[in-house]
Parts: sequence; C-alpha cells; structure tokens
Amino acid sequence: MTDDQPVDGLLGAVERTLDTLDLEDEDAAACELARRLARAIDDETSGRTIAELGGKLLAVLGDLGATPAARKAIVPKGGTPGDGDGGNPKRAKLHALRAEHAVRTGTD
Repeated sequence: MTDDQPVDGLLGAVERTLDTLDLEDEDAAACELARRLARAIDDETSGRTIAELGGKLLAVLGDLGATPAARKAIVPKGGTPGDGDGGNPKRAKLHALRAEHAVRTGTD
C-alpha cells in the first residue's frame, strides 16, 4: 500500500481483495458476508468484538482463497493454479507413489 492511496478501512481492503479473485456466481454469498463483516469491524469499537469478527472474516476470506494459507494450499510451492496436485492430498499421494515407482523401475 502506498501513501497516496485513500484510507478506506477494512471494507475497502476487502473490496480490493475480492476484485482480484477469480470467483464464480456461487461465491456471491460468501463475498457479501465478507463485506458485511468488514463493515461491522470498521464500525466496531470493542477490541473483543473486533477480534471475534476478524476471525470470522479471515475464515470467509480463506474459504474464498484470499489468504496466504489458502493460496498455499491451492497452489503448490513454485507452481501455478492447476499445477501438480493443486493442494489435493489424494493427488499428491498418487504423484508420490508414481514417482517412487519410476525410481524403482527406472521408468518415467
């Protein structure tokens, strides 16, 4: 974030984040929930309530793939979406078994 950008609170940050995601129509409810949580956090003064709502917002953003942890689970290290196992544990296990088999048999 640069100094010349307007300060528009958490709601503005959530809007910018949602704008960058490749979302489907069925994600609309989760997006609206993220906006409402961000708006509530911006209006809230109680630290305890902010922390509670913040955790819920983080969970929604994670479900939408908008947190570092969510992206790490979706995109293999050094890869792009759709590469390798794509964060799917069953596919990862299959790839590992195939690689192990290739090493043992000398095939690709």
